[in-house]
Amino acid sequence: MQRIGAWACLAVLAGGGILAGSDAVSDAARAELTRERRRLSADLRSLSEVSRRLESAVNQLAGAVRAVSDAANRGDAPEDLTRRDEAVAAAEQDVRALLERRRILADRVIERRRTVAALESDLSGRRMADSLSGRWSVLIDPGEQKGVFNLALNGTLVSGEYSLEGGYSGSLRGTLVNDRLRLERVDSRQGFSAIYYGRLVRDDATISGTWETTTYAAGTPESGAWRAAREEEKEENP
Repeated sequence: MQRIGAWACLAVLAGGGILAGSDAVSDAARAELTRERRRLSADLRSLSEVSRRLESAVNQLAGAVRAVSDAANRGDAPEDLTRRDEAVAAAEQDVRALLERRRILADRVIERRRTVAALESDLSGRRMADSLSGRWSVLIDPGEQKGVFNLALNGTLVSGEYSLEGGYSGSLRGTLVNDRLRLERVDSRQGFSAIYYGRLVRDDATISGTWETTTYAAGTPESGAWRAAREEEKEENP
């Protein structure tokens, strides 16, 4: 009876450890869900502001175009026509820049909504198969900087560590939603230093995407491209 009691005690302790680990993962998922909802709200506000600015810029462009036409019909001096045409070119540049900014924000809002939905699904107990966990060889451009990402997937949440040429190392955190990967790079010396966006191709075990820095310094790139390939696991000799 004492032996049975001991086994029962061990089972309870083991079960408690599993439950504690599960609670920790759920807490992390809930915290990430809260952060992602905040990011979504911020991006929605930015999208609304950029859309308002774009509407104003389009109106300014239309006004500048009309001014050129009116000046030409009046027979204004060539210098005046040149000046008005330069105003059209400047207004066109503003519109193009705002259109690109709006496109980026709209894409980001879509990804945020997908991430929120995936985290909510994760918390409800529905999980995707893990095709991310492992060691990845990484190449970062510009500069062809080589390195290694060690990643672990738990539901939708991603954690890991990295080391890059130049003595850079630190931790990684983020999410994987369907095939869309988002990683925050936290450098051991610089802190939160970059965000990596990528698409995971499960069949050939590759990741490719873009990155943007969160720490700006003169003479250093602010964004670029990156790609990764899964390293084959080495069999240990008996």
